[in-house]
Amino acid sequence: MNFSALSANDRLAAIAAAIVTITGLISLNNDWGILMALSLLAGLGALVVVLLPVVAPTAKLPVSKGLALVALGGVATAAVLLTAFNWIGWIFDHLVAVDTLQFLVGMVAAIVLLFAGWRAYQAERGTTPAAG
Repeated sequence: MNFSALSANDRLAAIAAAIVTITGLISLNNDWGILMALSLLAGLGALVVVLLPVVAPTAKLPVSKGLALVALGGVATAAVLLTAFNWIGWIFDHLVAVDTLQFLVGMVAAIVLLFAGWRAYQAERGTTPAAG
């Protein structure tokens, strides 16, 4: 696989999606709630969207890559933020616990995934310079 063919924004999206996937799996295991399954699935979907041109160059998505990434980033971000609102008291009471830190890392990664998707979507529409 030739990962050098990925743009800087695609690499950012892939890294964020991998982190969202891993932290979503850990959060499910640590009983943060079933809503984290949406985050896990959105992270896996974003990885597929970003890596599909590398793994299967002839395969086509039913929507544009930017639209898929912004939608999946939005689902991951919404799922994590809703879970955070549900656990807000516990999060502030246990701010330095490993479980809380991994959750917060996943939250930041979901937001980064949404941002990378937004950049890709804007670049496809031609409203901003091409996302590196």
